[in-house]
Amino acid sequence: MPKKNIIRKSEVTKLSDNETIQCCIDGQACPLQVSNLLKKRLFKNKNNFYLENFLTEQFIQLKAVLNQCINVGESNSVLVIGPRGSGKSKLVEKVLAELHNENVESFYYVYLSGIIHTDDKLSLQDMTRQLQLENVTKDKVFGSFSDNLAFVLEALKNGTAKSKSIVIVLDEFDCFASHKNQTLLYNLFDITMSQQNPMCVIGITCRLDVVELLEKRVKSRYSHRSILTFPAYDFSTYTDYFKQLLALPDSFDCPIFKYRWNTHVKDLFNSSNFNDILKKQFHITKHIGGIIQLLTMPICNLSYAHPFVTVDDIITSYNSLHADSKAFLMQGLAILELCLIVAAKHVQEKRIGQPFNFEMVYNEYENFSKSSLTGVHISKAVAMKAYEHLLTLELIRSTENQTGNSLAKEFKPMLLYVDASQIRETLANFTDCPTELKNWGDSMFVS
Repeated sequence: MPKKNIIRKSEVTKLSDNETIQCCIDGQACPLQVSNLLKKRLFKNKNNFYLENFLTEQFIQLKAVLNQCINVGESNSVLVIGPRGSGKSKLVEKVLAELHNENVESFYYVYLSGIIHTDDKLSLQDMTRQLQLENVTKDKVFGSFSDNLAFVLEALKNGTAKSKSIVIVLDEFDCFASHKNQTLLYNLFDITMSQQNPMCVIGITCRLDVVELLEKRVKSRYSHRSILTFPAYDFSTYTDYFKQLLALPDSFDCPIFKYRWNTHVKDLFNSSNFNDILKKQFHITKHIGGIIQLLTMPICNLSYAHPFVTVDDIITSYNSLHADSKAFLMQGLAILELCLIVAAKHVQEKRIGQPFNFEMVYNEYENFSKSSLTGVHISKAVAMKAYEHLLTLELIRSTENQTGNSLAKEFKPMLLYVDASQIRETLANFTDCPTELKNWGDSMFVS
């Protein structure tokens, strides 16, 4: 006989005094449906948070530049500059999509990435492919890159009764500035200046000083038009968008679980610990990608046994995202190596940040060993091996301005690249760490 659908008492929730709704058959499907829905919302990246709220003016500016190129034939160049995750690529995509809908087949579009196209030859080959000119250039022999580029553009111009505009997007624009002689940039900007063919070059970069990377001849041909994408919003706007990402829509299949989930989300935002984590994340990185990264682990861990995102889930995700790599590296050190790190930190503090050498560190360690580790003596040769291992891990590094390479390794000036709080955390989490060593490390915090 087929199983009867059983609704558990725990899955009947009273929404109001006069309304009671029952959950799905056994409650197992709901958390997985929520997980799949939120994954699509987070990872498909279809939101227009920046465009709708903070980049309206930039949208109008960029569209005006491209309209002049497509409709009037005015060549131009423009840089879209802003931090990673601030909506630069989304802005360019949205403008091009809208112009394509308004002017179907009125312009050609070429996309090049500085990460993929690592030299000008690769860039030109892909440009030729995207413009569908492979058959025109396959039997031609060119003397230089400039001749090749000029031929491609001339062939495109002669291919139609009326020349179409070309929109070239250079993503990671600062990478193109590292190409030899910046030949591609020079020719593209030269064409926009000489009005040979209606063309607009759009560079996308996160470097504010990108113009300073350009050669003088390239810089003189660039229009010096730039659009900045630095969305300024406060913490309340940040949390409001966080709520939007987590909230379930009215169309969700199971109304009772939707009610439970949305109620739990409201309670989550009323938690002081949760808001403290959000503030830390907000001050580290304000872009929306940071929210998505923070939510990825909790959303993927949803299950029947764990149907809701909890404060502990967010804390665990935050700690994994912002784990201290040096503290993690020090967890694998031996006791002697930890002793040398603490000794080096004491020496560096006594010298007020000035460089130290191995002899100073070993003398500090010996003083500690005699006073606290009775009966334990490590020879200088063994300590030197441990010291060299710390150099290999780059926890201790040589100073840049050395007095000379002829110095013996025991006397070479060094600096410790570990913070006192990192040492304290490592000692606190270290298994079977001697109490004397922990106390020695804690003494750094005593004023």
